[in-house]
Amino acid sequence: MFFTKARTDIATSSAAAWKTCGWRSQLCWSFFPVVAGQVAYSGVSFGGGIGAPAVPWDARVGRVHLQEPTFGHQALRLTLPCIGSGEAVRDFQSQHGFHVIDTLAYYDAASAARHLRIPALVAVALFDPIVSPPGQFAVFNAIAEPFKRLFVLQTGHFGHAGQQQQLWEMKRELASFFMEP
Repeated sequence: MFFTKARTDIATSSAAAWKTCGWRSQLCWSFFPVVAGQVAYSGVSFGGGIGAPAVPWDARVGRVHLQEPTFGHQALRLTLPCIGSGEAVRDFQSQHGFHVIDTLAYYDAASAARHLRIPALVAVALFDPIVSPPGQFAVFNAIAEPFKRLFVLQTGHFGHAGQQQQLWEMKRELASFFMEP
């Protein structure tokens, strides 16, 4: 999910650019240089897992929020039981004897996160049956110190008492984070 924290005309120009050229077109973004560094990325779970490898290479993005990011520390992810996509990958590896880590290493959100050089707010869960918490923390830990900010959730992909209150706190933190200069 992309946001702009600038004025409406920049957001309108961004929308026009997406419609006209597609959001990944460098040529298109050269027509809207005022947007550089003013777009923010917010990704949850899968969106966080693909955001970490994508955002470091996109100069348009000035801030990033990754919540419960998946695909962190792929080698460790293959050893941890879960009920998410990690389990399907583990099953594939055990059934076919294919060393999936040879391929997955190229798609490691934690490895990519070390290249982030913009403010990053990472929300990780202490308990998550879908995305193993050690992988989430690996993404956060890979980000250089001056750029990272942590928000700890009690659970991810799982309900608990007090969850609504904690999500409101996170949304307030997120709004504040995106509005900072």
